[in-house]
Amino acid sequence: MTEEETLFCVNHPNVETRLRCNRCGNPICPKCAIRTPVGFRCPQCVKTQQAVFYTASTVDYIIAAVVSLALSLPAYLVITRLGWFIFFLAPAAGIGIAEVVRRLTRRRRGRWIWLVVAASIVLTALPFMLFAFVPLLFLPASGSPDQAGTFFVSLLFQVGYAVLYLVLVVGAAIARLR
Repeated sequence: MTEEETLFCVNHPNVETRLRCNRCGNPICPKCAIRTPVGFRCPQCVKTQQAVFYTASTVDYIIAAVVSLALSLPAYLVITRLGWFIFFLAPAAGIGIAEVVRRLTRRRRGRWIWLVVAASIVLTALPFMLFAFVPLLFLPASGSPDQAGTFFVSLLFQVGYAVLYLVLVVGAAIARLR
């Protein structure tokens, strides 16, 4: 009867294991093991295998930021003013922005391009959303309570449409780019 040597996980040195990565052979514990179609692999091997699919360069990230900033500004200014049409137009705008980014980057994939596009869209809309609250500073001096109430409800709708726009556009763009 042969005794096997005690192995310890590469990532968790205090955990005994008998499992090895089927690519590099390093011992891994069940917490680290990632099931693949060919067997269990360690997180490092899975990460290096997935990195092959990401070919975007720094220039692609800059293109994604500039294009999404430029396209999301007119989209925001038009779509948020169209009322309930926002449900149809905002996702279309998100997909459109994502497609333009994909074509200008020649369909190269980047691990974080979706995040750059989403942040650019939000950064475009944020100043307008914050600017909508400026009139609240002058609300007490604006006149009758009825006028103030009407103004406040109008402001809530405006901000609500802006938030809805952001959720729909960013969601569609992320879904298209991931």
